[in-house]
Amino acid sequence: MYEWMMTSLKLVKRFLCTYFPISLDGNAGTWFKTLRPGNIYNFSQLKYLFIMNFMQLRKHKGDSHSITGCKQKEGASVREYFTRFTNTTLDVLGHDEGLIAGDFTWGLLSGPLSQKLMGKKPQTRDELKEKVEHYLR
Repeated sequence: MYEWMMTSLKLVKRFLCTYFPISLDGNAGTWFKTLRPGNIYNFSQLKYLFIMNFMQLRKHKGDSHSITGCKQKEGASVREYFTRFTNTTLDVLGHDEGLIAGDFTWGLLSGPLSQKLMGKKPQTRDELKEKVEHYLR
C-alpha cells in the first residue's frame, strides 16, 4: 500500500510539473516562457523569481499616516468621503478604533455632521458608521 501511494504521489507531482506551465496565462504565462531551461533548480528559486518579478503589482498596505491624511475633498459628499475613508482604514492593520473615529472627524469638512461628531465623538468604527448612516438618512 505504501509503495503504491509513493508511486501515485510521484505521478501526481510529475503531472503537475508537466502541466503547470500551460496553466499559466496572461503576464504570468509570458514571464514563465522567458525563463531559460536549466536555470531554475528548485521551487523556492522559482517562487523567489516570481515574487521579485510581480511584487510591484501587489496592493500597497497603508499605515496610520494614510488614515490621518484621508480628508474630505471640496465638492465631495459625506458618503463619498466615508466610503474612501473606510476603504483606507481596511488597508491598515492594528489601528486603534477610537483614533479611526477621530481621524474621520478631523478630515471632515466643517458642517452639521462634523459639529455632531465633535459633541459626542464615536469610540468605535461601528459607532462612527451608525452616526454617519443616521446623518445620511
